[in-house]
Amino acid sequence: METVPFYDVGGSLPVSLDVFRNRPCALPFGHAAYISPTPHEVDRLIKLAGWSQSAVARLVGVTYNPKKGSSTIRKWRADRDKDDYREIPYSAWRLMLLYAGVVSIEDGLAANIDTTV
Repeated sequence: METVPFYDVGGSLPVSLDVFRNRPCALPFGHAAYISPTPHEVDRLIKLAGWSQSAVARLVGVTYNPKKGSSTIRKWRADRDKDDYREIPYSAWRLMLLYAGVVSIEDGLAANIDTTV
């Protein structure tokens, strides 16, 4: 795997995959503290995992061109104030977190079990 340098001048983005576990965007959907990931968090997860746009597209099942990458992935990484920004669907985000080893299937199942029965 090729190492790709990345920079976080403000210091607010995770510096490792382990740090993602403690972020609101890594919580299961429906959790009171869950917040959708920012484009910067999507970008950082992709970089920390060492994935290309094409690899992410294959993982989550969106179209891509092996030479040009994926316009869908680019839109998920675009700044929110850009015309081409698109919010990443929760299912794609959760799948990326699973593939990166940030969360486990058990994390989501345990959070969604109804114990009031």
